Amino acid sequence: MGNSKEIRNVAIVGTGVIGASWAALYLARGLNVVATDPAPNAEANLRKYVDAAWKDLTVIGLSPNASRDHLKFTTDMKQALGDADLVQENGPERKDFKIKLFADMDAATRPDSIIASSSSGLTMSVMQSACKHPERCVIGHPFNPPHVVPLVEVVAGEKTSPRRSSGQSRFTLQSARSQSMFEKRLSATWQIVSKRRFTVRLSISSSRVYWMSQIRMLLCAGDLGCVGA
Repeated sequence: MGNSKEIRNVAIVGTGVIGASWAALYLARGLNVVATDPAPNAEANLRKYVDAAWKDLTVIGLSPNASRDHLKFTTDMKQALGDADLVQENGPERKDFKIKLFADMDAATRPDSIIASSSSGLTMSVMQSACKHPERCVIGHPFNPPHVVPLVEVVAGEKTSPRRSSGQSRFTLQSARSQSMFEKRLSATWQIVSKRRFTVRLSISSSRVYWMSQIRMLLCAGDLGCVGA
């Protein structure tokens, strides 16, 4: 596999508040998004959230190909993951549930796809333990809400490939924004944060390893160092 990976198709597994926010962000960056969630009214709630978030994302800055029309929804997770370059998982924080969910996602995706979790309560080592291809699994834990705050915590598991977690192929996108674009996004983001009186607390935990150099992430719209939550 090469040192970089073009990500065009994103699958969102779990479309609660976090999953819906991720979906809105990826759509704003011009990607194709397929979302899946078995909950009643999940699709209607997702589209309602994306519509509401679009105003903020317009202020922050939309990519040239950004469109809410690029959002699809299915209750069939296997179908949702079939063409995914990146999977963003946002399921319940239960150990047994996560282990099975990751095994199912692992089986449903191409081996070169990236599987990221928004989890803040479980380690990736636990979640990837039943996967046949655990090397492509990482935590991509957002500072909430993901579509507004351009900070993400990236954490590997014991079986995660260093190449996947340390720099380029994990979240490198051909359409990654320049540093000036990131600064513009950050400025607009803090205007929104200030108006809404959000509080963001940043700290670095010595008990985890974070890869902080040159991580070009679509979800952050540019270069940033990822820190612990």
